[in-house]
This record gives sequence, structure tokens and C-alpha cells, in this order.
Amino acid sequence: MTTGPRSLTAVSLLLLVLCLPLHGCGRDKPGDIQLADLNQGEYRYVSRMVVLERAKAVALNDRDTGEALLDSLAIAWGDSALPETAAGVPDDPIRAQLVGRLLGRILEAELDSLLFHPRPDRLAAPLPDPAPARPVARQGEEGE
Repeated sequence: MTTGPRSLTAVSLLLLVLCLPLHGCGRDKPGDIQLADLNQGEYRYVSRMVVLERAKAVALNDRDTGEALLDSLAIAWGDSALPETAAGVPDDPIRAQLVGRLLGRILEAELDSLLFHPRPDRLAAPLPDPAPARPVARQGEEGE
């Protein structure tokens, strides 16, 4: 397996493709989760996805630095990065949906820094732990 930035980007795209359908499904279901609710595999999946997004943001801003970061990640994570990371995606569809929504909230919380302040030192920054989205009250329900 090549360990260049292109292969790591391909891995990140594959993992994001696995996650996106989960994030968009069934938003009316209750029970968002927080980082503390993740098991080890789920946390690895979420944290690696965030780190990849941070590295890709740097690469879009400074190609040489970004490529070096992506190469370093490929070396650090090794050839088993894809199966290890994908193994963290839950088999249970409802749990997978919850993990996907958490990842979406984290990436949304990171949006400004990804777009306007991409820095290599942010790869090691702790993950934000945004509060669950508050459900919108429907007509005829409490809160009207």
C-alpha cells in the first residue's frame, strides 16, 4: 500500500462516504451522544476523521506542509489504518447514526478553524465535544 497523501485522502474519502449517509438519516430520533459515550473503536474512528479533516485543511492552505502532514499520518497509522478505523463504525444502524451525528457536530464546531485557521499544530488539539442539538418542538408539542 502506498502511503502518500493521495492514498490517505482516498482512505478519508472512503470513511467519510461510510459516515455521511448515517449523519443524514432519521434526524427526528432522540438520543444524541457525546464523546464520553463512545467506545474505543468509535473514538478512534471519530478522532481519525477529525484529524484527517484538519490535515486536509492545512494541505488546501499550504500544499507542501499538508502533504508532509498527510504522509506522516500515513506512516504513523500504518497499513492497517483503513481496517482499524472502519472497524470503529458500529454495526448497529441506530448506534452508527448516533456516532455519525456526533462526528457531524464535531466537524461543524471545527468549521471556522478548518476554513480560516488551518494550522499543523491543530492536528494534536483535543476534539471539541459539542452539546447535542436540541430537538425542534413540533406544532402541538410542548414549548409552543
